[in-house]
Amino acid sequence: MPLTYEDIKEPFLEALRNDKRATYLINEIEAGRGTYTMASEYAARVGDNLAKVLRKRAPVENISEWDIENLIPKSLGLDHSMVVYACENVQTALNKDAGLGIKFQAPEFDSNRAWGIVDELRNNPEFKNIEASFYDQLGNFSQNVVDDAIRDNGEVISNAGIRTYIVRATEAGACPWCQDLAGIYDYNEVSAGDDVWRRHDNCRCTIAFFTERNGLLYREDVNNYKK
Repeated sequence: MPLTYEDIKEPFLEALRNDKRATYLINEIEAGRGTYTMASEYAARVGDNLAKVLRKRAPVENISEWDIENLIPKSLGLDHSMVVYACENVQTALNKDAGLGIKFQAPEFDSNRAWGIVDELRNNPEFKNIEASFYDQLGNFSQNVVDDAIRDNGEVISNAGIRTYIVRATEAGACPWCQDLAGIYDYNEVSAGDDVWRRHDNCRCTIAFFTERNGLLYREDVNNYKK
């Protein structure tokens, strides 16, 4: 029988439950103490645990035994829903604390990207030259859900007349390209298509935002990110 989503779902959830850092992050987020920086880190760990389980349960040399059209979209769909849940908790707390009666804007599942991964795998049955990039894409897919949530909610809040800022921070040892992008930006200047939203393979930069109602030190320690 081909390997399907149902074969890796429980091992994936079990791996995530055993990830102490991921558990700490989601507990903080659920308690209303979360930030988008924490959501981004949580998302990366969700993607990493999915990659770890796929490496173990579905090694690349057995890719011909995968039901790719079932395994990848459904696995990424679960990933998406878990990360959206974290983002909703973060945004709801931020809106409440800032006195904003604005409903959370849930980012849509990026089916084009998911099926693009399917096509990449389908067109490389021997998995040549794409192993590293495939696993990196899982982490990036998760973090991009957070980025999309920030972009969608930032747009609504900005359109409501509340000045909104985007914060991009680097991880230790980040590449020069990522270091150059680190900083604080007015949302209206980077709302679409700007490099501040882009990620290369295995990028672990975090993107967050705050409003004029939050102030510079509200929840996100954005002074650490200033150029």
